[in-house]
Amino acid sequence: MTTTSEQWIAKLAAKLDQAVQAADDAERCERIKTVLSAHVGNGGCQLDAALLKPVAGQYGRRLLHKDPAGVYSIVLMIWGPNQGTPLHDHSGMWCVECVCAGGITVESYARLPNRCSESGLCDFEMVESVEAGLGSAGVLIPPFDYHIIHNHSNTPAATLHVYGGEITTCNVFVPKDSGYQHEVRELTYSD
Repeated sequence: MTTTSEQWIAKLAAKLDQAVQAADDAERCERIKTVLSAHVGNGGCQLDAALLKPVAGQYGRRLLHKDPAGVYSIVLMIWGPNQGTPLHDHSGMWCVECVCAGGITVESYARLPNRCSESGLCDFEMVESVEAGLGSAGVLIPPFDYHIIHNHSNTPAATLHVYGGEITTCNVFVPKDSGYQHEVRELTYSD
């Protein structure tokens, strides 16, 4: 028997299979953004409660779908109260993110030309902060993909992330001295 989650994910994947057929990343991501906003905006995440449950001590990452050809993957991220990410990018991979429960803050950053390769510290400047609610979607295409996501509320939030493949590492930038120290982080799924 197919669960509500499986049906909802299958319908989303069928729509994304068409949306990813585009000439370039900009068009592809805009098509995906339209699909996500419509699919989520039409009732939120229709996923089983177990998938929407926060993970203690960190945000949750759950793989919902991986395209058999490796073109894209859908990852559900669960944000407990006051959980968030450090400044990071997606290691050269495009991504479209959409809020499917609650709300989040997304801060976008620009990497400034500096001594990064000489000292190991990089400089960034925040260029935008967006409060995103149900159905809000954003596009991240390298090199414009440095960002922080945070759930500032007292209730959980959930976001869907459609990546241009399956993301297994990301570049994280941790505040240090007068800049940000670069680290590569391995990414795992919560369950």
